[in-house]
Amino acid sequence: MDLTPFPLIGPDPITAITDPITPANRPYPCRPCGPDHGLRARGSHWTAVVLLLCASAVCAETQAPPGPGAPRSVAGAEPVTAAEPASAEPAVIPEPAAKPEPFTVSTESIELAGQDQRVDIYRPAAAAADGVAIVAHGFNRSRVRHRDLGRALATAGIVAVIPDLPNFLNLWGNGDALVELAHKLEAGALGLPPQERSHLVLIGTSAGGLASVLAAADLPGLAGWIGLDPVDRTDTGIAAAAKLTSPAVVLLAPSAACNLFASGRSIARAVPGLRRVQVIEGASHCDFEDPTNKFCQVVCGSTSPERQARIRGETVSAALEFLPRRAAPPAGTAASPE
Repeated sequence: MDLTPFPLIGPDPITAITDPITPANRPYPCRPCGPDHGLRARGSHWTAVVLLLCASAVCAETQAPPGPGAPRSVAGAEPVTAAEPASAEPAVIPEPAAKPEPFTVSTESIELAGQDQRVDIYRPAAAAADGVAIVAHGFNRSRVRHRDLGRALATAGIVAVIPDLPNFLNLWGNGDALVELAHKLEAGALGLPPQERSHLVLIGTSAGGLASVLAAADLPGLAGWIGLDPVDRTDTGIAAAAKLTSPAVVLLAPSAACNLFASGRSIARAVPGLRRVQVIEGASHCDFEDPTNKFCQVVCGSTSPERQARIRGETVSAALEFLPRRAAPPAGTAASPE
């Protein structure tokens, strides 16, 4: 068997085969592969192969030159090998802490028109409020239909007071109930500090828009009135709007049966201090409450989250526009850290 075609790195192959393998002539620093490491090859091809394997990298403990950080051999000592890493439980990554809501909400009871009514109060969580907005729901609806508007107002720094209105058909009686509620807030009801009238805004949707403009006409000095697709089939809303002393913004859906063919436009035209009237293209009457329900969507048309968010944003912007903002603290009077 001619081994010369297989190049070896180290001593001459013939010497490696015929001479005893000693530390001085061992081609690689490996331990013996068998008990008789002085075995000579005696012409046996198989013996030569065994010796070549022992002298080559096939030897079980043959080591390449150590790289940086690798364990080094010490003469006369057993080779040092890296310890197996201790088994450990997988690291548990804690869930990020939930951010606190920028508002708080509570439900109270208050007497309006001789009846106990439930009222939701949305308060800013982090700072003093800029003012209070009273929100009136539509015909055969409830305070729940303005939950998201209440949250948006409170997030913007305005307390939202959203009552269940006492009357089903008597919209004029609901207007009187809103006036009563405003007077009670001026006196400090519902756990809120007394409110100046110039810090009160009235907001109303659909038939609640009519009730709120009737109330606004009886509250001179009010910060403002916002009509959300208000309806009026008797022209009493037009008469009340003509008496407003406060500024107003009116948001409308395109003309349809559910908003009495944009009857709110006539209310808006009658307001002496009208800031603007804006038609929300593509909106249905139901887009002005959030959340709405299937009944409204079947009767008055579909809604979209984008349109609802736009209406909320326009409503909050108008309320902030009407309310006097909190005075900023004088320069150099920042609170010292605790």
